Amino acid sequence: MDISVILPVYNGARTLGRCLEGLAASSRPPAEVLVVDDGSTDDSASLAALFGAQVIPLPGGPYGPARARNHGAAAAGGEVLVFLDADVVVHPDTLARMERYLREHPETDAVFGSYDPEPPGDGIVSRFKNLFHHFVHQHGQAEASTFWAGCGAIRRSV
Repeated sequence: MDISVILPVYNGARTLGRCLEGLAASSRPPAEVLVVDDGSTDDSASLAALFGAQVIPLPGGPYGPARARNHGAAAAGGEVLVFLDADVVVHPDTLARMERYLREHPETDAVFGSYDPEPPGDGIVSRFKNLFHHFVHQHGQAEASTFWAGCGAIRRSV
């Protein structure tokens, strides 16, 4: 199962390095990492290139993360598309767990992650929001009709 990771970024150099470090430490490396640069004016693109990611410019932007994700999905070659936000740091087993679940449950179209219960946020408001999202993800229904593109995997066929 080939996995393509797609990261939309707009002036995200402050957090993108930690995101890419997390991917580099993954126990299940992806086939490709595509960083879609949505018109950044900072060092996002050069930082992504340092980590070996394929940088895909989105000329004329910024258009927003949805358009950047779609642009990356069109360029991706994987059977499974994993979308990550540039400020998300995955655990080493995140991709392996996503892949295992999709293999074991062929009827499942997509899976998405949850915020960490101990977020390293930049302040009290950020930490509260992360903890609130963690609570919602952990206590919600197991089946959802939504998709969280901050950390989610979806079958290309869908």
